[in-house]
Amino acid sequence: MHLMMDDQGGNNAVTREYRKGNWTVNETMVLIEAKEMDYERRMKRSGDHSEGWNKPTELRWKWVEDYCWGKGCLRSQNQCNDKWDNLMRDYKKVREYQRKVAEREGNDSKERSYWEMEKNERKEINLPSNMLCQIYDRLEEVVEKKGAQTVAATAGGGGGSDPNIPNISYVMDRPMVSTFQPSLPPLLQHQLSAPISAAIPLPLPQGSPQLPPPPAPIIQPPPLSFAQPLPTIAQILIQVSIQTHQQREGEEVVAMVKAPVGLLTTQRK
Repeated sequence: MHLMMDDQGGNNAVTREYRKGNWTVNETMVLIEAKEMDYERRMKRSGDHSEGWNKPTELRWKWVEDYCWGKGCLRSQNQCNDKWDNLMRDYKKVREYQRKVAEREGNDSKERSYWEMEKNERKEINLPSNMLCQIYDRLEEVVEKKGAQTVAATAGGGGGSDPNIPNISYVMDRPMVSTFQPSLPPLLQHQLSAPISAAIPLPLPQGSPQLPPPPAPIIQPPPLSFAQPLPTIAQILIQVSIQTHQQREGEEVVAMVKAPVGLLTTQRK
């Protein structure tokens, strides 16, 4: 037993002997009930903002301790807080595993339900080994109730979300759909919604120099046809010989034409 002086009101000091050791099933059920009552209490008072969701966490867990103490659960607020965190962690693991087993039930899956496995089998797949069915059912009842009340309060414009009781059923049963749409100024919204018209060329001012016409496009020569056979070396030599012979004949004709002119000039002298 742990002795602790608890000052309530500043004048009356009350000595509380907190129990240590493992939690019993009855203590765990009392803690779950205390959290349920604490949530409902703060939901009712969130409308007039007397306590609401901005109340310090230490004071909320102090209220849970007082409730548990009145029910015979002699635990401190720190013990209640730690135990609740462990409960929710184990609950989420078992819930997620059971959901996967239910989805694979029609696919010839060999996975068994959590409640059909032994403790050592649960440890092998990283599941809590000592979660009791009655505690799991009670947690599920509180969590689903909290989720429904949170959705109703949010729709009505009141209340908030309690970080100590996660809305697991609401989060897991509904797909995450993004509804975020960026807001634009009215001018940009009008410009985006208006149809885009064709561009109209602006007239040039009077007296402005005329721009030169654009250059004519370059006409590419037709590609060479490789279907015709290339000349052979013999054909090239014959062609060169013919051209050389023609060139020589031309030179002889020119010489014959120039020769008489020279003879006439000599005779006149």
